[in-house]
Amino acid sequence: MKVGIIGSGIVAKQISIGFINSGHQVKLGTRDINKLYEWQKTAGSNGSVGSFSDAASFGDIIVIATLWTGTENALKLAGLENFKSKIVIDITNPLDFSNGMTPKFSVTYGNSAGEQIQKWLKDSKVVKAFNTVSSSIMINPKLDQGDPDLLIAGNDGDAKKLVTEIAESFGWQNIIDMGEIKQSFWLETFAMLWIEFGFKYNHWTHAFKLLYK
Repeated sequence: MKVGIIGSGIVAKQISIGFINSGHQVKLGTRDINKLYEWQKTAGSNGSVGSFSDAASFGDIIVIATLWTGTENALKLAGLENFKSKIVIDITNPLDFSNGMTPKFSVTYGNSAGEQIQKWLKDSKVVKAFNTVSSSIMINPKLDQGDPDLLIAGNDGDAKKLVTEIAESFGWQNIIDMGEIKQSFWLETFAMLWIEFGFKYNHWTHAFKLLYK
């Protein structure tokens, strides 16, 4: 499978390794190809670099791993037509860093990042996933106290099934389908809770698990 990733930060690079290790071809889309020189050496023959448009047209599926403030512009630069009929994995969190740390949550109920992306990409199948965990455990999420849960949301059942299979290939055993894309709001607020905990305790390798009786 060919995977186009919109973004070139630590999250994009980390999840790209998961895809490459699972045997997929990956193209990272970026504004500055030169800054990915070291990544490309690590990625090997299944990893390549190009513009946002290059990555979007390359991918059978597309991952959005941009800072929220630049997401809409990045999608426009990628060419909205390049997303048509494709599965899109949205890893973004709607964070406002304009006043420094800690970031502020910048969306309201009914207007989550996931919902906005689905509106911008109306002909795509958007699945919110991987936004509630640290990039350090997106792949092989094994923690000392157990395996965390991965929450996903989206309108298309087949798209969520494929994302679940991708997550399982990354080492996830517990993937919870939270429902339609409107549930992205709760996944994004959950990510905000993860961030608040990290700043309070200066700990960034934590994750959450839903327990049943």
